[in-house]
Amino acid sequence: MKQVVLLFVFCFIAVQFYGQINLCPVLPSPVVYQKGNGSISIPKEIAIQQKINKSGNRISRLDLEQINLLLKSSHDISIIEVDKHPFILLQKSLNVPKDFYSINIHEHIIISYSNERALFYAFQSLIQLIQTKNDINFIDKAFLQDYPKFEWRGLHLDVSRHFFTVNEVKKYIDLMARYKFNTFHWHLTDDQGWRIEIKAFPRLTSIGAWRDSTIENHYNSSPRTYDSKRYGGFYSQEDIKQIVSYASDRHINIVPEIEMPGHSRAALAAYPEYSCTGSQNNVPGVWGVFEDIYCTKEETFTFIENILDEVLELFPGKFIHIGGDEVPKTRWKKCHECQEVITSNKLRNESELQSFFVQKIEQYLTKKNRKLIGWDEILEGGLSSESTVMSWRGTKGGIEACRQGNYVVMSPGSHCYFDHYQGKSRDEPLAIGGYTPLQKVYEFNPIPNELDVSEASYILGGQANLWTEYISSMDHLEYMTYPRAIALSQALWCSSKPNFETFFNILSNNHFSALDALNVNYSKTSLKPVIQITSEKTGIGIELQSEDENEEFETIVHSKNGKAPMKFSIQSNELLLINRTKNSRKENSYRFKSKKTGISTHLKISNHIGLGYPIQYKTRPNAQYNYSPTVLLDGQYGARPWRGHQWIGFDTSAILFEIDLQKKKRIRQIELSFLESNGSWIYLPKQITIIVSKRKRNFEFTMNQILTEKVKFDIGKRTKKISFKIENEIVIPDEKPGAGQHPWTFIDEILLN
Repeated sequence: MKQVVLLFVFCFIAVQFYGQINLCPVLPSPVVYQKGNGSISIPKEIAIQQKINKSGNRISRLDLEQINLLLKSSHDISIIEVDKHPFILLQKSLNVPKDFYSINIHEHIIISYSNERALFYAFQSLIQLIQTKNDINFIDKAFLQDYPKFEWRGLHLDVSRHFFTVNEVKKYIDLMARYKFNTFHWHLTDDQGWRIEIKAFPRLTSIGAWRDSTIENHYNSSPRTYDSKRYGGFYSQEDIKQIVSYASDRHINIVPEIEMPGHSRAALAAYPEYSCTGSQNNVPGVWGVFEDIYCTKEETFTFIENILDEVLELFPGKFIHIGGDEVPKTRWKKCHECQEVITSNKLRNESELQSFFVQKIEQYLTKKNRKLIGWDEILEGGLSSESTVMSWRGTKGGIEACRQGNYVVMSPGSHCYFDHYQGKSRDEPLAIGGYTPLQKVYEFNPIPNELDVSEASYILGGQANLWTEYISSMDHLEYMTYPRAIALSQALWCSSKPNFETFFNILSNNHFSALDALNVNYSKTSLKPVIQITSEKTGIGIELQSEDENEEFETIVHSKNGKAPMKFSIQSNELLLINRTKNSRKENSYRFKSKKTGISTHLKISNHIGLGYPIQYKTRPNAQYNYSPTVLLDGQYGARPWRGHQWIGFDTSAILFEIDLQKKKRIRQIELSFLESNGSWIYLPKQITIIVSKRKRNFEFTMNQILTEKVKFDIGKRTKKISFKIENEIVIPDEKPGAGQHPWTFIDEILLN
């Protein structure tokens, strides 16, 4: 009975603490937060003391300079050491979870911590708790306990496509530290630039770090245009040492990535003798995947190991990332020396040759007491259990790796690619494609439901990736990273996080102003209303969903016919009905401007007789690109370059669906709109068949060899139901981007005239 009572008391306290976590301004949210009554003011100079153990030694080395910098930069507070009457008392905790800390704020502040890293995290939380009003600092009385859920809490930065200075990288690291990330994945080499000085091979930076031009606009723009500016840069070894030390002071480990065997054009531009052909090529100024990769001859491994010798001297961390992704096998198939390696090592094919390559590098790293990590393609052809897998192509590779005993970092494109669009507005800056809004990041769970407890123990944590093909400045980089990185910090730190609405209130009320103070160009997209489009009996409904239920929006409608704009106001969550037109196509643009924030969002609707009718999918769209059941008949064409939310995406070779018009209508013409983005494995279909029924007869319309993104069928029939069959290749053919994988088919609108 006594045990039951104690359990009840513990549960009651836990519920109390969890309820108060929702009020806690600290992000990522702590395990326990209990707010007290009242607050205490904080002087401009804080007396701080470490508790001394019985032997007279300090329990830990306190980096006063680092803590002083945190307090000075955020609240203009300085610290001094004293022996008596401290404002902040520091004491070591024993027998607590890894990286545990607690903060007890009463008449003074007591911080308990398990190690120096935990102490650093405690002060990051403390600076978020401190408030300033009329130039006076104060803090609410409270008790806080905290420790992280996952060991690997990472952000990645690609400096190969676009280069960022030492100071910009430091600012990136500072922001990571603020939100308790502990791993900086530094993507230092790729096709478009080699960014690390290697003294044994000076041409890597004198040639490989520079390109003569860079593609303008989007990769899929047609025709492609290029600027004619020499672009590049690199980090000297002294720069690297400085940044590694800077990150270490903030308890962030840097994982360098040296890409191999693919994405190596910059290296091969400098040293073409390590390619299969030996041909001299420039550093490319266009994005994508290139066939020229490292040859698997012995001289190549000597070259790479000599590079890694210098890399290991600069980066003391355990992990070295070797890439391993997107490796075309075309050159290997035609290379005499590579085929010799396959034969002499009794390998079955080029996939096993890639595994052979990875294992050779892993053996070298193991001798150096380091661990290899690579993208999930390193699973292909077999993988040693000592390697760690970073799963980016969804979670499938990560699941497979866990089940065979490899450690895994989850980084799926569905939730963790911050080069994707984060808003639906066409005002968003150019991005590679996709759609990863703040809430989707917040919902990320690194542990897939398919894993049991023992398998899940191989998940180290998660990471977001910042690929910079379309990110050329620090302002743009910050815009793409924040606040999504803060949402990710919740997913990687919190054992139990608040719901998204609570998180967003804390974020907007406490953290946007803090980011403003730090001069961070964060995205305000999340402050725009969410536009929901629904199927209605006579067309579609537009609903603006806002956190503030009383928010009012000025609505301006511009018609294509040149009439004066129509203005009216609608409330948050109010439905704006757009009735479908009977005989003609009509296009209107809608601008919704918040009267509260002044932030606008735009929408363009092409009306037609099919607007809002239901669609029955016999082939399910891929869950990652199935944002709304109305997408194909909502009057919206997807932007080109593409933004994922405006499209339905299929990864099957045959697609079947049906439109129910509910009663017979005369259909003069049907127009389908597709996307071609081969670099993203999105291809135009090979055949389209439309079937319409009239008087118990079926009329079939077929078109082969689709060459354009918009396809029109002349129908001229009255019908109630229209069936569609869209066929694509079973796998992407050789020598095309994504060869051997399933092609994607993307559709944005079916227009019925």
